[in-house]
Amino acid sequence: MGEIKKYLTSAGHTVYLPDPEDDEHVQNIINQCYIDTHQIKIKYDYIRKHYNQIVRGDCLLVANYDKAEVKNYIGGHTFLEMGFAYVLGKPIYLLNPIPKISFYYHEMVAMEPVILRGDISRIPKSIQ
Repeated sequence: MGEIKKYLTSAGHTVYLPDPEDDEHVQNIINQCYIDTHQIKIKYDYIRKHYNQIVRGDCLLVANYDKAEVKNYIGGHTFLEMGFAYVLGKPIYLLNPIPKISFYYHEMVAMEPVILRGDISRIPKSIQ
């Protein structure tokens, strides 16, 4: 995520990441160290904080890498963030193609995200 942030910042974009990006709890959630991750998300109000970041931003970039044997993984929380961006009328960019996750594949397609195919330079300098 750090390299993507550096690139986007150098291209003139302001980047909002989960605050703080190196937070121990976020990393433990990512690494699935918590069984009841909802408790951490409630305690630190991550869903509302991430929503507010999406409100402030011009678009949403999803860095959907392979995870847990799912190519281009997008989890429930990220799917929720995509929904926020969609309803707010913000462009959604996916670093990689939409994953074949049967639970919400069609909903992700319906949000019409821009697929970057691994090339973040395809994000326009100016986002309307």
